[in-house]
Amino acid sequence: MNLTIGLLADVILLAIILWKLISGVRSGLVRMLCGLISLGGGIAAGSVLRSLLAETVAKAFFIPAIGRVLEKAKDNLGLSDLLENLERILENAQLPEFLKLNVAEQVRQMQMNGATAVTNAAEIIAQRLAGWILFILGLVAAAILMRLLCNGVIAPLIDHIPLVNETNRILGGILGAVVGVLLAGLVLFLCYKLLPVLSETSGRIFAPDSVEGSLLMKQYFRLLPGIFKG
Repeated sequence: MNLTIGLLADVILLAIILWKLISGVRSGLVRMLCGLISLGGGIAAGSVLRSLLAETVAKAFFIPAIGRVLEKAKDNLGLSDLLENLERILENAQLPEFLKLNVAEQVRQMQMNGATAVTNAAEIIAQRLAGWILFILGLVAAAILMRLLCNGVIAPLIDHIPLVNETNRILGGILGAVVGVLLAGLVLFLCYKLLPVLSETSGRIFAPDSVEGSLLMKQYFRLLPGIFKG
């Protein structure tokens, strides 16, 4: 059973590595780098857009709506001391959990007056929501534009130079293999963290004898003991 689990893990991890290697050979180093540069540029553009416009967008579009949600939650609970009961108001509000995380603590650091606690909470949540939306929009837009520029202008020039094109594909395969190793490690890490939470049976995949039965999984565990630990 443990040998079967180890073999299955090796097949999945190897498939990810080979997929990225073949993709790198087909795409070439230039296109592979274009993808990585586009992702980095998109993250930078999204971060800048969020820092510049989050407050403005929040005030224009989100604060009134979120304020109404929190006021409704407050009225449903019938609370008087808003600052002390802000956690209950936030729990009662129909909003995603990641938007409400640590909001009550931030509001308490801002003020001692409970009268504007809900208003301040609405502002924090609205700015957080606006920030995420702007970050995603900036990331996607910038990544697409940079990828179009690289793939539409730079890469075709390389493809028409025979010797350079062959070297480009070989180096692309090497970079693809490296990316594949990193991606396989990320998939393994996510499974390592999530599967035991989902069920005790699935968590047995990472039992010591199962890991020893896998060539690749065993290497990840040995090379990165600080990440893959009990």
